[in-house]
Amino acid sequence: MIREATESDVPRIVEMGIAFLRTHYADKLEENPSKIEETVLGLLGNPNGRALISENGHGVEGMLGFVVFPHFFSGTMIAGELAWFVEPEARGRVGLSLLREAENAARTLGAKKMQMVSPDGRVAKLYKRLGYVEVETTYQRSLT
Repeated sequence: MIREATESDVPRIVEMGIAFLRTHYADKLEENPSKIEETVLGLLGNPNGRALISENGHGVEGMLGFVVFPHFFSGTMIAGELAWFVEPEARGRVGLSLLREAENAARTLGAKKMQMVSPDGRVAKLYKRLGYVEVETTYQRSLT
């Protein structure tokens, strides 16, 4: 079942956020559970955003959060992913349903386009199969 997250889901979403960081960004971003919690709570109260979760009879197994905003160059309403994480054992049956539900929710909020983040080539291939096109690639360098 996919539904909007509530405050009672925040601790589990924080756990998944940390797992997401450890999977793809361990050497690129610092873990900060309190900042993840702050971000999720802000998303729950944001009329232009959604935090969706997927749960089975044993608990929450996936989440996808996004915000809708006017693009800073065109003004087109864009739904921008903040995080998408599904427990490995649930990915084949949950991940796409969660993404489709997020796309539907984004449309309801007025988004004309959805932008998703690809941490690796495997995820990029999935997006391409789903009709997403590459728009930009992000690079990062430490300044300290």
